[in-house]
Amino acid sequence: MGVASAAMGAGGSLLGGVGSILGGISEASQDKYEARIAQQNANMAGRDADVALDQGDVAAQRAYQQGAQQLGAQRAQMAANGVTLNSGSALDVQNATAMTTGQNVAGIQYNADARAVDYRNQVANFDNEAAADKKAASSAIFGGAMGAAGSLIGGASQFADKWDDMKDSGALEGSGEDADISNAFAGSGVNISGW
Repeated sequence: MGVASAAMGAGGSLLGGVGSILGGISEASQDKYEARIAQQNANMAGRDADVALDQGDVAAQRAYQQGAQQLGAQRAQMAANGVTLNSGSALDVQNATAMTTGQNVAGIQYNADARAVDYRNQVANFDNEAAADKKAASSAIFGGAMGAAGSLIGGASQFADKWDDMKDSGALEGSGEDADISNAFAGSGVNISGW
C-alpha cells in the first residue's frame, strides 16, 4: 500500500464528490424544466377555463335569442289567427316556450361552468406539480452537495488511514509532518520532481 494508492483513493473520492454535485445539478435542472412545463400547462388550463365560460356565454345568448324568436313567431301566428295571447292555451304555449328557453340557457351555462371547474382543477393540479418539482430541484442540489461532502469526508478519512499505515510501516522516511513524500513514490514510476 503506497502513497500512489492513497492518492488514487483520494482522487476517486474527489471525483465521486464532483459526480454527486453534477448529478444533483442535472437532477435539479430536470426538475426545474418539469416545473416550467407544469406551470405552462397550468396557464393553458386557466385560459381554457376562460374560453369555456366565454363559449358558454355565447351559446347561452344564442339559445336565448332563438327562444325569443320562437316565442315571437308563436305570438305572431296566434295573433294572425285571432287568438287572444294573454289567456288560456295560448298563454300556456308561450309559457312553455319561455320555460324551455330558460332551461336550455341554464343547461348551457351549467355545462360551461362545469368545464371551467374541470379546467380550474387542472390548474390547481399543475400548480401543485410545479411546486413539487421546484422543491425537488432544491432538494436535488442539497442532496448532491451532501453526497459530495460524504464522499470527500470518506475519502479524506481513508487517505489519512492509509497515510498513517504507511508512516507506521516505515514506507515514509521521516516522521510526522516532515515525512518526505518523494521517497514514497520511488520505484512507482510516478514522477513528482516538479512538486
